[in-house]
Parts: sequence; C-alpha cells; structure tokens
Amino acid sequence: MLVFAAVAAAADPAVVSLRIVPAESRLTGSGASQQLLVLGKTAEGAEIDVTGEASLVVADPAAAELREGARVFGTSDGATEVTASYAGLSSTAKLEISGSADHRPFSFARDVGGIFTRRGCNGKGCHGGVKGQAGFKLSDNGVHPHDDYKWIVEGGTFRVLTDEPLGDATPRINVDKPEASLLLQKAVMEIPHGGGPRFEKGSDDYNTILEWVREGAPYGEEGGSNEPKIVRLEAFPSGLVLDPGQKHRVLITAHYDDGRTEDFTHQVLATVHDTGIASMSSDGVIEARQPGETAVLVKAAGRSVRIGVGVVGAELENYPEISANNFIDEEVFAKLRRFNIAPSKLSSDEEFLRRVCLDLTGRLPPPERVKQFVADKSPDKREKVVDALLGSPEYVDYWTFRFADLYRVALFPVGINPKWTQAYYEWIRDAIDRDRPYDEVARERIAAQGYSPASRHYLPYLVIPPAENMMGEEMRVFLGRRFDCAQCHDHPYEEWTQDQFWGLTAFFGPMFKLGGNPSSVIFDFPDGKEIAADVPSPTPLGVFHPRTKEPVQPAFLDGRVVPYDQSEFPRRELAEWMTSHKFFAEATVNRIWSNFFGRGIVDPIDDFRSTNPPTHPELLAKLAKGFADQGYHLKPLMRTIVLSKTYQLSNIANESNAADKINYSHALPRALDAEILLDAIADVTGVAERFDVGTNRGDWKGGITPMGGRAVQLKEGDLYPTAFFDAYGRPNRFSVPERDTSPKLTQALHMLAGTTYNEKLWKPGARVYDLVEAGASDDAIIEELFLAAFTRSPTPAERKAIQAQIAATPTREQALQDLQWAIVSARELAENH
Repeated sequence: MLVFAAVAAAADPAVVSLRIVPAESRLTGSGASQQLLVLGKTAEGAEIDVTGEASLVVADPAAAELREGARVFGTSDGATEVTASYAGLSSTAKLEISGSADHRPFSFARDVGGIFTRRGCNGKGCHGGVKGQAGFKLSDNGVHPHDDYKWIVEGGTFRVLTDEPLGDATPRINVDKPEASLLLQKAVMEIPHGGGPRFEKGSDDYNTILEWVREGAPYGEEGGSNEPKIVRLEAFPSGLVLDPGQKHRVLITAHYDDGRTEDFTHQVLATVHDTGIASMSSDGVIEARQPGETAVLVKAAGRSVRIGVGVVGAELENYPEISANNFIDEEVFAKLRRFNIAPSKLSSDEEFLRRVCLDLTGRLPPPERVKQFVADKSPDKREKVVDALLGSPEYVDYWTFRFADLYRVALFPVGINPKWTQAYYEWIRDAIDRDRPYDEVARERIAAQGYSPASRHYLPYLVIPPAENMMGEEMRVFLGRRFDCAQCHDHPYEEWTQDQFWGLTAFFGPMFKLGGNPSSVIFDFPDGKEIAADVPSPTPLGVFHPRTKEPVQPAFLDGRVVPYDQSEFPRRELAEWMTSHKFFAEATVNRIWSNFFGRGIVDPIDDFRSTNPPTHPELLAKLAKGFADQGYHLKPLMRTIVLSKTYQLSNIANESNAADKINYSHALPRALDAEILLDAIADVTGVAERFDVGTNRGDWKGGITPMGGRAVQLKEGDLYPTAFFDAYGRPNRFSVPERDTSPKLTQALHMLAGTTYNEKLWKPGARVYDLVEAGASDDAIIEELFLAAFTRSPTPAERKAIQAQIAATPTREQALQDLQWAIVSARELAENH
C-alpha cells in the first residue's frame, strides 16, 4: 500500500500527538541497528518529521545505545524501550535484542556486494553497465553475486554473445599484497579512477574489503537454500508531499524470504530523478527544493523501491469543495488537494457529450442529438447517454478498430490471405461485441495454435517469427513491459536479466508451421492450410542461450521452470501465468485509461519500469483490482472511467492548474487519430469517404469501397493507402503500432490542396448544399455546422464575424464553402477536448 506523508506548512505547525516508527523492532546479531523516525501529527491531520527536534532516551542503556541521527544499536540481549519527547508530548517504541554477541557468517553478496551498490559502483552508468567500465564488470545492483566474485577475483569482463574471455584477465584484488588491490587503490584514488573516489582510506567500507582480501577473499555463505534472501525493499513513507525547504526522513526495510525484516536505511543507494525538486542524503533524509514532482529510486542487494516526492506551492485560499462520483475522483482529487491544485469546473453538457461520443464510439454526435441532450433536464442523463453509447453498434466498430490496431490486423504482413485477415478481425469484433472477459481473449491469443483466427498474428508473411520477437510482443501488449533490452544482456535500466528474457522466449521455442513452405516440416493436409502449432516435431526445436549456447527451458519471471518434457503445452501455461499476474490487469487498465485521457497513469502505456513510475499508484491498483473483480470485462471499466468527475472536468484551466499535465486537474486536448478525424470530416460535410482498394499491391485488381463506409471499419488498414492517413500519422501494423499525432507540414498542405478538405464542400448530398437547397438561412446553416463539428452553438462574436464575412464575399456559395473549409480545418474539430 502506498503510504503518503502530507507535511504541514513550515510556519510552526501545532503538534497534537506523537509516534515512533517502527513501534516495535527486533535487533538480531552483533551490530544490528534500527533507524527511528519520530512523527508529529498536527491538528489538520498531517504528519511531520520531528526526529531532529525530538529528545530520545533508551530505558535500559545496557541493552541498547542511541547514536546520532536517532539510530539505535543493540548492545546486549534483552528487551527495552525508546521514548521520544517533543512539544510536551511523548511516545515509546519497543526494542527486543537477541544474539548480540553473535557475528553472522561473512557473505560476499551482502558484505562486499552491498558496498558496491551503496557506493554506486554497480550502477548502469558505471561497472554495472552492459560491458562494465575500463575492463571491469559488475552485475547491475549486485543481482549476480557469483559473477561479481569471479570478475573481481579472477578478472575478465562480460561479452554479449559468449562466455569466452576477451584478452588477458586482470584480477581486481591482490591476496599477497591486499593494500595493492586495484579494488581499493582505485576507490581511494591512489591510482586514477574515472569514477572518482568512492570512499576514504580507513573508512568502514575500505576496511571491510581490506579484511576480506587479507582473509583470502572467500565467497562465504554460498547462497544455498538455507540462506535467507531479500525478496523486497519497503520504503516508509512511500510518498511525501513537502513544502519547499522542508525535510523528511524515510526508512528502508528489507524483507527476507523467511519472514525476517532488517533496517536497510543506511545500506542503500538512492537516486533522485530530478534533483532540482528534491535531494536525498545517505542517511535517508529527503529535502524539498522547489515545486514539482519527482521520484527517488532506492536500490540494495538486487532489489529496488521507489519513493514519490511532491513539492507544493503556495496554499490556495478558499480551496473548492468538490464531491466524488467514485474512487477515481477520491484518488485524483486527494492528490490535487495535497499539491494545492484546484480542479477545473465540470464540463458543460455540450463539452461532455462531444468528448464521450468520440471516446466511446469514435463519432461526433449529430446536431439533433446535441439539442436533445442539452434540453434534457434529467439528473441522470449523462449515465443514460453513456449506457446508450456502450450498447451501440458504433461502440463495437470503434473498439474493434482500436484492438485491431493493437493486435496488428493487416493483410500485409498478417496472413496475406484475405480470408485469414477477415477471420482474425471478426474474432476481435466478436470479443468486443460480446464483451468477452479480456483475460480469456488474451489467453486465446497468447496460446493460439492450429488454424484458429487468433493464430494469424503468429504467421506474418507465412513465416513464424523468431521466438524472441513473439515473446517481446506478447509481453508488451499484455503486461505493458518492454523486455527487448534484456535480449543480449541484462536490462540496462531494470532488474530483468538476460536469463529471464530467454526463459520467457523458450515458451515460444517449439512453434513451427505445417504445410505450404519448403523449409517447414511438411505434412499432407487435404486443404494445404498453414498451421501455427506446438506439436511434436521430427526436427529439434527450442531456444538456445546466445551466450552459453545451451538449450533453455521455459521459465517464468520468478524462476519457475516448465520443462518441455513435463508440460503438454508450455505456451498455454505461459498464457495462464500472464493473465493471472498483477502486471496483466495493471497494463490493461492503464491502456484503456490512456484512450480517455491522452496519457496513461504510466506513460508510455507499455513501458512500466521503476524509472517510469505511475502518477497515481493507488488509483492504478484500484482500477486493476476492480477490473479483475468484475471478471476482466472492458465495458464496466470504461463506464467507471467516463462517469467519474475526473473525466468530466472542463478543459478550461484555472490559475492553479494551468501548468498541470499529469494530474488530471482539467481536460487536455487530444489530437484525433487519422481514421477518427477523417470520419469526423465526413460527418460534418455530410459526404462519406470512399477508399481505393489495394491498387498498389502487385496482382490485386483494386476497386473502391461502397458508399457509407467509415475509416474505422476498414479491416486491413494497409490495403487502403491514402495521403490523408500518411499525413496524420496512421501507423503500419508491421509491429506494435505507435501513433504520431504531432502537427506536420504535410497536414497544412493537405488542408490547402488535399481532396479530403476541398472536394466535400459543395455537392448534392453534402450538408450545406442540401441546407441551401432546402432554403435554410445563413444563421441556421452556421448553427448547424457548429453543432455538427464542435457540438456547440457559435458565440455571439463568432456568429457576428461569420455573418460579416458572408456578406463581404461575392457569392453565397463561395462564402459557405469558405466557412465549411474553415470549420473542418479548425483545431477545435481535429481535437477531443
């Protein structure tokens, strides 16, 4: 659970109660210690760090000793208490000390590897990089202590595709002359070191390494099954909101697999993402500098934890009271309040209707529907329109388009045979139409085999892709993680290892295609169909580790192996594991959320990592839990989002939130995707688009789509090449699509001379042409166009200016064409806001 400490203003806050964290501590072994944190609670309910100002006393000085900075050390076995006093208040914490005379066995991973982590030696920017630095390699964050030991004692470095040494190996220690060890001489700058000094000669870290070398550099505890291992780090508090200049201590606790915990506050390396906003000292004190948000990444012993830090500006007078519709609002509004950011007012009916119609169906509401909705005085009319949209055929069209994009439905490269592409598309459409549980859909696609529609994405150009490519796509689409960087080496920014990458890849190793390709194993199937399948093969199949050249068995991220010879269908087990993992629900709700707000709670949406934290971690967790609890159905998730007040806030910013881009204090404009914009232009002008079919595809005869079709209904987007799609960033589907909606010069040129903007303005059947033929007045036409394009009436100033322009134009026809062009070219049409 995310624990936020909201810190009161610096001007002498009145403390009404006091507590010590942790309230109970168990110190085991010689030298065991616990950092204490003294918190004072103000009358407003905020907790402030008063550790530095509080007076602390140990009841039994023979049992424990307090040292500078409120750190208590066990000195003899027994039980005692620590009492903190501040502002006439007091609080106690219990201490239990055991094994105070027992020195725990030496462990290279803990005692030496911990120094490398704490001093930043094994970070990505130093010796923990892919190839290390200056001929010396360490594993990132000490995740592979046995490799570290070998590189230090024997020398050598890491090579991406082989274990063979590169050149002469240079040991980093000298057992005969310990003080002459490179490991020490470089760290204290007795000889040049590109990383600068790491510690001083005679310091605790220096002496620890020196004594280790003098003892013959043993590995110590071998890390067997009996040695407890750290499974996670915990930070308290995990989030802070501070005023500029304020300080707050954090505690870091290591949790072992045997249930034991240990204070690690002084054994970690902390990196602040934006040091202009905050800093963190080596003893765990965070200091706020200037308003903004940042995060602190804390690393130790192959584990990491993130601390969110917000620095607020001036307190707002008369902060508005705003009620919540659901838990989304509770989380979003609570954070806005902590940061002294006031949310905008609720959107108008017109603004809400346009936004929700585009987001749920990809279509603009027709003018008559706008008038009806605005005139409706029902208090639940927004709920009613949301339910109507979720049950509409347009919803099915739009979300089929969205997932066909994500799942890469295309004639080239997926399938090549139009019947296969059609089957794949219809499989997606059926899932959207029936609101099938998304975990069920995901399992079906991940484990697809035989001639099922979902298996089509495993056969681009009739060839099964490399196993590592298939694995990377499935993880990105369904778990929101990018593992690609761990293919040739351990991930440069995350804890994913190369071994984990190839263990996951091995689930896709047995796949092969039957029939239709000379290089494949061929069987006589009556219809000669291509089949993606995991079935026994007469030729060796599998995955080989690129460095060791050894065969790799399928393995989950937690290390559990699924041997080929013990599993009927490993890929099905992978699908079950993926959809039951918390990553799956988090990634899915984050992806859906982004469609309604223009960014994910984690953004980019498929790049979850410790250095890219969620803006609202508790909200993400609640959305994921709700999604799972409701059977992984997408419609209830979408309904919850669009009925929140957060979604329904106006796009008109106020003084406090104008600069906010990540906290959802007001709606931000979002450029419409190419297909949606093209359909919007067709709706506003009343002239449907027709698409040339495949005239640039070799033997294809081509043709034109029927009248009335929409861009979002195109099944194979690559089969319909248009300059408009190219100008507005429609991606191909050769890989997981990433859309680019940024403005471009080609868009401006297309507005000026392109057929989309210029050939729909005046012809029979067009909106304005037919209105003129029916005898509509200029004022009625202006009103109709504004309602069709912007879901609002023109302002008096806009109406007056347009009427004056019409009057000044030689012909009414030209004036109305100019008006239409201005409207369909306007940014207000091209964005959802």
